[in-house]
Amino acid sequence: MKKLIILGLMICGFMAAQAQTSKTAASTYKGTGAEIKFEKLSVDFGELKVGDVKTVTVTFTNIGKKPLILDDVISSCDCTTVDWSKQPIMPGKKGTIKATYTAKHTGLISKRLTVLSNANTDRVILQLKGEVK
Repeated sequence: MKKLIILGLMICGFMAAQAQTSKTAASTYKGTGAEIKFEKLSVDFGELKVGDVKTVTVTFTNIGKKPLILDDVISSCDCTTVDWSKQPIMPGKKGTIKATYTAKHTGLISKRLTVLSNANTDRVILQLKGEVK
């Protein structure tokens, strides 16, 4: 019984130390200084027909204090190709992401573009929607 109590106290002490370490690390994090802001997080393609190709451009701004670099833009399917600003976006300047969707099947469109960058908000999801008839 004595061993169980000692073991329990050790586990509680360890958990308290870990919680304190995590709290301290989070409060001292300053970020990269870059920050991304999109004009819109959702794009509606409207109604398309099978075989239609639709291209949209989404604009974003670096509202931070340091250069913004997009590391990658990942599409949720092979029906959407993407191209984006590869050069660093300076504070206050704009960049673009161009997405081209090819309608292959009928039904509702619900695709995601995951934008990875050096911004404090390092992962942003853009939603592409519409309907193929």
